[in-house]
Amino acid sequence: MGMFSWIAQDTHVPIYVNGYHNKTQEIYMWDNRGNFWKESCYEGYGMFGGKDYYVLLAEMNQTYDENVTEEQKREDGIGIEFCSMSHHVFPNLTESSIWTWINDKPLLHEDQGR
Repeated sequence: MGMFSWIAQDTHVPIYVNGYHNKTQEIYMWDNRGNFWKESCYEGYGMFGGKDYYVLLAEMNQTYDENVTEEQKREDGIGIEFCSMSHHVFPNLTESSIWTWINDKPLLHEDQGR
């Protein structure tokens, strides 16, 4: 599993691994139904409040039966993330606990790991 970093959509600040540059952030991941997952100790692997970003991305864009594994959903989500088609909906990543979901793909932080 690789390291993932995005730009928070409300503050436009990179989402760093907890403790990087002696900084601690609380990050919220939102779906298009008003649900959110709060992460107080981001480890860099796309998990926010116990929910995988790519699994949520797949769930927001696909209908699955109960036999689909989390790994399959994650692979589907990664495929959606790097697809050039524009009809997908995306989770939102914010530092604010008050947010109204918008369909805007979070920007990747290009300097991750530096």
